Amino acid sequence: MPPLSKHRICSRRIWILALVCSIIHPAFLSGAGADDKAHMPGFPSANSIEFSAERIPSEEHPFLFITKEDVTEAQKRVTHQRYQRAAEFLGDEVKKARRMAPGSIDPSWWNDAKDKSWSETYPIIYQKTCLDPVRIMLPGYYAALSHAIGGKDDDLAAARRILLHLAEYSFEFEHYDVGMNYAVWGHYALNAYDIMFEHFSGAERARLDKFFTRMGRAILKNDIYWIENDIGGGINNHLAWHKMMLGCLGVFYDRPDLVEYALHGRRGVLSLLDEGMVDEGLWCESSLNYHFTAIVPMIYLGEALRNTGYSEDLYEMTTPAGRNIRQAYDSMFGVLFPDGSVPPIGDAYARRMKLTDEFTYVHAHKAFRDPRYAWLLRNADHKRPELLFIGIDTKGAKVPKIKSRLYPDHGYAFLRDRADDDYWDSDGWCAFLTFDKSGVHCNQDKLSLMLFGCGKLLIPDVEAKATVPHAFSAKVQRQLNRSALSQNTVMIDHRDQRGISEKLSLVQFSDTPEEKTVTAADYKGLLYDGVKQSRTVIVTSEYVLDVFQIKARDEHKIDWIIHTIGTPESQKCSIDLTPEEIEVPGADSWLRGFRAATTDRPIRLEWSEGTVTLAMTMAACAKTKLITCRYPTTDQANCPTTPMLLIERRAAATVYAAAYQAGRQRLPEVQINQLENADDRLAFQVAGPWGQREHLIPRLR
Repeated sequence: MPPLSKHRICSRRIWILALVCSIIHPAFLSGAGADDKAHMPGFPSANSIEFSAERIPSEEHPFLFITKEDVTEAQKRVTHQRYQRAAEFLGDEVKKARRMAPGSIDPSWWNDAKDKSWSETYPIIYQKTCLDPVRIMLPGYYAALSHAIGGKDDDLAAARRILLHLAEYSFEFEHYDVGMNYAVWGHYALNAYDIMFEHFSGAERARLDKFFTRMGRAILKNDIYWIENDIGGGINNHLAWHKMMLGCLGVFYDRPDLVEYALHGRRGVLSLLDEGMVDEGLWCESSLNYHFTAIVPMIYLGEALRNTGYSEDLYEMTTPAGRNIRQAYDSMFGVLFPDGSVPPIGDAYARRMKLTDEFTYVHAHKAFRDPRYAWLLRNADHKRPELLFIGIDTKGAKVPKIKSRLYPDHGYAFLRDRADDDYWDSDGWCAFLTFDKSGVHCNQDKLSLMLFGCGKLLIPDVEAKATVPHAFSAKVQRQLNRSALSQNTVMIDHRDQRGISEKLSLVQFSDTPEEKTVTAADYKGLLYDGVKQSRTVIVTSEYVLDVFQIKARDEHKIDWIIHTIGTPESQKCSIDLTPEEIEVPGADSWLRGFRAATTDRPIRLEWSEGTVTLAMTMAACAKTKLITCRYPTTDQANCPTTPMLLIERRAAATVYAAAYQAGRQRLPEVQINQLENADDRLAFQVAGPWGQREHLIPRLR
């Protein structure tokens, strides 16, 4: 077991990792106490967690998340123009802390909640174990940072008052989420304690030590429950937060056994990197927005280890499978749209994230000095006060290389008509097709397409924003956002896709100068029983061709769905539509303003947003019903809406062939014709000002 390095901190005692410890019994679900727990090897004993300030190995503070040297640098930077926004933000937050009357942490609410099912208590658990404590702790944490820089008594008084108020928090609550929730605000509390350590009396330190003891025990209890019951798919971002907090407490209170458990124990950080990373370093969960939810807590632990000179440095560690934390930061460049935004696949809660939003690239750049990180930070606008302590240097910035990319482990394909310097901040195309399995935080989005062009996400997977605090469990998230109705895919008989435990088949992927092509298929009828599907996307400089084939044993109602830029009022259609009562079982109550028409002719629609126009032309097919409607932007009744399109056919087999164009001027008409089929391929001709181009597409059999 690695001790603390004597270079920075002397380890006064070595603790032995417990081989037998408490494990959460299934009775935990009904609120069983410690006496009801079974025993299981491989976990630290909760009863062994008994923190005391006398064991803290450092004689100077702060030393954990920030150091005395960091404080000295922050005192220099606070008046520097480059850090003005961070300094101003810190000043504003400190004013809040000084005025703040901390909210109640009375645990009596638990009497009404503890006998309810955990599915019912997501909102109250989030509020009482995360949201409320964060709202209390964050201003206190910022006041502690401000005191470290300026030494003002008012800042110290505010930070002390807030932390001592939270010191009575009971941590008695039980739910899937409590371990992560405690860690989210717990690391701020630990940082504040470290910064202000010398300003607490012996009795106050004892109170805070008991507070962190309760926190550590509660997080360990929750961590064991997750591991033993394979919650969240077994590998999940929650586990990273548990391990971060336990590891940081271990470093702070000289408990190497907790650090060992956090790094090398069951579902420890090294195991999470090994089993949780796919492809070139993407996190395994089915939402790219959740990538850093797992990685950020690892960085916090990595900072604590490096700052204290611990004998293991997470920034330099490599797992048996060759994984390391740097890969998590490198890999995200490959999934970006030209504007640097992250595709909102899976649970994104209506948030459009840009990679520049991720603050921990500041830590990653300090650790690795990667010129691509410098390029990213040069384009960022961070105002977090931690920037004062870390600093930022964007010298030597280098534009990341990028091209069309396939992620076979995750089931993602990106087609790009431009590369490297020509791609970023350009009007170029990026088509994103998913054929992933149904992982944690997935939506019913298999064979869904997102299309970026002319600086905009023209065809997004969409979500109505939940206005309740806990979006994950919100009604709109369950009923609408995760449904196929919110994706750009095909829906059969108005039923959602089935969850699948394997990826769909990758049929082809090519990247030539003339065109970029991908085909993925459900040959086994995994998504819908007895229904095979395939989707081919071809990107050229002038247009994107999208061919969706469906083949079933029996006739079905088939709906091809897309969502677009613009407003419903901006939509132009080549066919006259009339209002119609449309019934879409399931989530249709969220949709409104249905208009429809049936046609045998080609269909062309246009949508505008600002100076950009998107056009879609669909090849003719007999008895095609075109349906447009309004998709809500939030869960409120009178919210703004965005355009949604369903193209419906009744058939056992059909082919949807569409061409997309985008531009800032009037777009030319195009024609799509299916030619005489080759033996194992379909042939399509796309005609426009560029002439006539033919495309061969794998036939769905």
